[in-house]
Amino acid sequence: MPEQEGAISPRRRIPLAVLLTPIVVLTAVGAVSDVIGPGLINERPLLQMFLNPRSRYLLLASPQIDAVPFFVVGFLRLVSTDPLFYLLGVQYGEAALRWAETKLGDDGGFIRGAERFFARFGSVIILLAPSGYLCLLAGAAGMRPRRFIVLNVVGTVGRLVLFRFLGKALDDQLFAVLGFIQRYQWWLIGLSFVVVSLQSGRKRKGGTLRPPAELEAELEATERQIDAERADVSPSDERP
Repeated sequence: MPEQEGAISPRRRIPLAVLLTPIVVLTAVGAVSDVIGPGLINERPLLQMFLNPRSRYLLLASPQIDAVPFFVVGFLRLVSTDPLFYLLGVQYGEAALRWAETKLGDDGGFIRGAERFFARFGSVIILLAPSGYLCLLAGAAGMRPRRFIVLNVVGTVGRLVLFRFLGKALDDQLFAVLGFIQRYQWWLIGLSFVVVSLQSGRKRKGGTLRPPAELEAELEATERQIDAERADVSPSDERP
């Protein structure tokens, strides 16, 4: 990806702590709610949906909740971190992408793979799958803020409409699943604890669950490394 023309100077940037702290907090809250999800999804489905808006929780919560709270809470929670990732991409460009690659631990496979398609299909990607790292890619690629907001809002509302429709269409089946979860919730909570513990261990190893201050230091170090690499390229080495 070419260097982003609209890169924001350090003086005009939003402090990294402001962007990273909500992301880290919501990630940690989501991990905890994954553990207690089998209990909350029956007793407090709206709360579970707010704590962790994974697709399975949206679908299971849909037949239990009225339309207005489902759409309001679901929308606010789903879009809560997307603008933060987008702004990280806008402010740090290539450094944000390289930093994200280390967090994913896939040697750039996901980010670089998506990057190849983003120039042509970026709008469609954000419309259909506005995940955090893809929103970061949108910012780094220079997608206009207005376009990003419109695509993100429309895509999020469309996702909620889909789950609402499926919740109505699969009403009986979903309540049967909820009944199973209710009967075996303590076994499922124990299983969830084991799974989440293993996943959290991998995330801590990869650095995605580190304190915001450490993530901030990593991102700034990545930016300095890229600046140093660019400084080592003399004008004679660059293409005309």
